[in-house]
Amino acid sequence: MDGVHRRVVDGILGANPKQYCNAIFLRALFEIGILAPMTIPEKIGRYEIKSELGRGGFATVYRAYDPRFEREVAIKFLPPELIHADPQFRLRFEREAKIIAQLEHPSIVPVYDVGEENNQPYFVMRYMSGGSLSERIKDKIFSIEEAVKVLEHIAPGMDEAHSKGIVHRDLKPANILFTNKNTPLISDFGIAKFSQGEAGNVTGSAIIGTPAYMAPEQASGEVIDGRTDIYALGVILYEMLIGKQPYKADTPLGLALKHITEPVPRILEANPNLPSWMEKVISTAMAKDPDDRFSTAMEMVETIKAFLRGENPTIHKSGATLKASPFNRTTIARRTTSKKRNPLPAILAGLFLLVLVVGGGGAFFYLQQNQPTPTNEAIPTFTSEPATAEPVNPATEEAATESPTEAPAPTETAAAVPALPVIGGADKIAFLRNNDIYIMNVDGSDLQQVTTDGVAKFNLQWLPDGNTILFLTGKTAKVVDIETLREDIIVNFISAEYFEAFSVSPDGKQAAIALNRELYVVPFDIETLKTVNKKSALLEMKGCLFFDELAVKDVLWADDNQRLAIKHLANANGTFADTIRLIDISKCGDAEPVRLDNFPDPWFKFSNEIINFDYDGDAVFFINSGVRNAGFGDLVFYNAFTHKFEKAAPYEGNCCYRDAAFSPDGTHVIFAFQDIRLGTESPINLYYIPTDSITTKRILEPLPLPEGFFTKRNDAPMPVLRPAQ
Repeated sequence: MDGVHRRVVDGILGANPKQYCNAIFLRALFEIGILAPMTIPEKIGRYEIKSELGRGGFATVYRAYDPRFEREVAIKFLPPELIHADPQFRLRFEREAKIIAQLEHPSIVPVYDVGEENNQPYFVMRYMSGGSLSERIKDKIFSIEEAVKVLEHIAPGMDEAHSKGIVHRDLKPANILFTNKNTPLISDFGIAKFSQGEAGNVTGSAIIGTPAYMAPEQASGEVIDGRTDIYALGVILYEMLIGKQPYKADTPLGLALKHITEPVPRILEANPNLPSWMEKVISTAMAKDPDDRFSTAMEMVETIKAFLRGENPTIHKSGATLKASPFNRTTIARRTTSKKRNPLPAILAGLFLLVLVVGGGGAFFYLQQNQPTPTNEAIPTFTSEPATAEPVNPATEEAATESPTEAPAPTETAAAVPALPVIGGADKIAFLRNNDIYIMNVDGSDLQQVTTDGVAKFNLQWLPDGNTILFLTGKTAKVVDIETLREDIIVNFISAEYFEAFSVSPDGKQAAIALNRELYVVPFDIETLKTVNKKSALLEMKGCLFFDELAVKDVLWADDNQRLAIKHLANANGTFADTIRLIDISKCGDAEPVRLDNFPDPWFKFSNEIINFDYDGDAVFFINSGVRNAGFGDLVFYNAFTHKFEKAAPYEGNCCYRDAAFSPDGTHVIFAFQDIRLGTESPINLYYIPTDSITTKRILEPLPLPEGFFTKRNDAPMPVLRPAQ
């Protein structure tokens, strides 16, 4: 066996062939049922095990219950046979947890806890009840619009990982998981790798991945960077739109070799009904040369969205200098040595496949050690500006892909619309300052004033079109268009004693109105509402509900459009106290609303006045009391399913908070805070943090508003988040 073949074998088996083969062989025996599988434990640490979710080549994942936080979780557990076979598996397992901890991002499945049980390491993650993208692809073919929604949710997470020099290396539909609100997140960084200068690489000389999604440079053992994951995104996009992978082969080795040697399959041959520009997107994402691919995941997403808007964007090679926002950035390595992709000789295929089969088919190993070492010059491609491409001379720009059906590109194209950052499923925030409405991006950028009259406002809500904000002022409900700044009156109850709430259902079809402490649910028909000015006119709309059993002050919709959370006045031991009631109105006018829950009483003690409350649309609430400055006070987190509550004081455990609101996907919360320790000198700041960390005490970074932006100590920002457009 010559030196090259010897290095291939070494690359497959790693530094300790005997221990490696023992580990893989033992794992395979468990996988195929020759050895009895490990008994499912009843508990791991404090976590109560409910069932096994799945087993891979290197770990077992359990569904469990966390009694401390009363939530379901997923626990990734390293089997004992791998620990005994080779300590490198333990190091790799622990390394995965550390990588995910570094990547705290709303597009990545978060790690809650890390521990050890009987010398077996584990880490605890969010339980993703919505299944995987792989399962959804089996059920249907995605439209382009549906596919781009998936990509734009995960792209910021990929770019964040790449900006830290981390390459996933196994991005595939099975590793894109959905929350119960259908938000996709990236999972399984078990084989992630630092693209530059990784010290003590515990994966040894081997490169691991899934052949069907493996970029040519990964399969052939060359240097990888973030563009390796861009290639996998291209394969995933192809699979969503066609329902099958672009390449087929009888063996994993054959599949990997096709990614190296065969042209990118033409997606229009698989589905001629797709627009011709999709050929250009796929061929750019899956280009054999990384320099010919998109430089960031968000660039790929924004290119697709530009095509959908009818524009003809220029697709730049990743070697071009791009200005990327801090949310969409990566580091690109310029390789100065010649590229050599030397497919494995056929004589090694048998050995290669043996390792693949014994390893359960879940991983693909290839040589990296002792290859010619390229000179890597890191080229940061990010600035603080929005992601826009620098002008490129059309005469020198090489087309990414030529298509006979593609019309010649014009010499001038429309300027690309900068990508908005998306966090928690939101892209913009509307809030109040000095009685006027302002908007900004979720990262605090692009602050704009929308109204200028200085008249008191409340009850802000984004309407489903994404361009209109509804608000109440006095006895009037109005809307304002954030682009034209035009204001219109929806309804005016000038003779009413109280007009305290107007809430549009998530589907945009109904409006819940609290008028004179009575609740009305009517069709959200703006033209009809403009003719309404009193109770009788509301009743004539023949809506779903008229409810006057309680003195209703505020109302919020559930995600299912069939439940309402209402704030009402209740008699508590001879005094009036604000109370939240959750009701089911699915029977509409055919039956009385069904009471589902009532709190704070009898579940916990709270102030008689609830200044503000918010609802995630499912089972979780925030409520806050008034301690100082007309509404800043204590914040409580309540679960209507378990009837448990917890005081939330994320800013070093201190008071005071107001106007907490959930993000559209429920993963984040925005709130206003005044530090009571600073007395009258305390400024008002806005914070946007993960919901899972709301009870963790620490110093927080506020959204970057101008210094001294809120000039009144009793300002009520009342922020609301726009679902990403």
